[in-house]
Amino acid sequence: MPLIGVLAALTTVVLWGANFIAVKVAITEVPPLFVSGMRFVVLTILLSPFLRVPKDHFRGIFEYAMIMGIGHFCIMFVSLQFIDISTGGIVLQLGTPFIVLLAWLMLQERFGIWRFAGMLMAFSGIGILIGFPGSDIDPLWLFGLVFAAFMWALSSIRAKQLVGVRPFTLIAWMALMVAPMAFLLSWIFETDQVSSVLKADWQFWASLAYMIIASSIIGYGLWYWLIQRYEVSAVAPYNLLVPLVAAAGGIIVLGDVMSPVKLIGGAMIFGGVSLITVRQIYLARRADDLVGPRI
Repeated sequence: MPLIGVLAALTTVVLWGANFIAVKVAITEVPPLFVSGMRFVVLTILLSPFLRVPKDHFRGIFEYAMIMGIGHFCIMFVSLQFIDISTGGIVLQLGTPFIVLLAWLMLQERFGIWRFAGMLMAFSGIGILIGFPGSDIDPLWLFGLVFAAFMWALSSIRAKQLVGVRPFTLIAWMALMVAPMAFLLSWIFETDQVSSVLKADWQFWASLAYMIIASSIIGYGLWYWLIQRYEVSAVAPYNLLVPLVAAAGGIIVLGDVMSPVKLIGGAMIFGGVSLITVRQIYLARRADDLVGPRI
């Protein structure tokens, strides 16, 4: 991959990693479900040019929106209230082994011993974070992040089945469909939303703007640009740097403390995800070598 591609990939990694800081700052001042609703409203407005009528895909897009918008984003925002972002950024990488499992169950894709070992290592890391003596992580909200990672994986499989739907069209429709649901859930489960917004300082508004513009629009825009121009096997490994950026940001900016339990559990999750990713890249390149050059 040329230098411009490497710089674009590293920029995306930094934008997504720093997004965890923005989320944490925003939900500290305003209830998380209400923050989600605000984010999706603004996204709908900014991406309105992509709101074309999705012929024959409306039901599939609605299912994707509920899975990704409510199941992933809203659950993640709520859970991150109670989990530090250093841990959260790593736990959410469980989406990778979940994709392998779902691809096996839903798409009849096979996986071998190496990817199985990666999954076992990653899920063992969760066991350490929950059950190791001295762990101060709330199991309920940790499982909330695990569930959010699973829903991200499920939405990725669902998006793959929506052939012909452009990425930003999918995001725009998700934002439009999820915004009222997020506000409804906020009205049911949260309080003092409006007053907290009125009292919010510039850090909240800067964080909200960052989530919408830097992470959702620029970050995904760069990522799709990379995927369209370069081999996935060249781009995918950079995604492994996202939790490292998030963890570093949590420690430096927010003062997160990485206890030995978090380090061991996080290292096992990261190692398992890395093993799965590297194995998938190896198999993809091997398949290309067998096929030969494409003209």
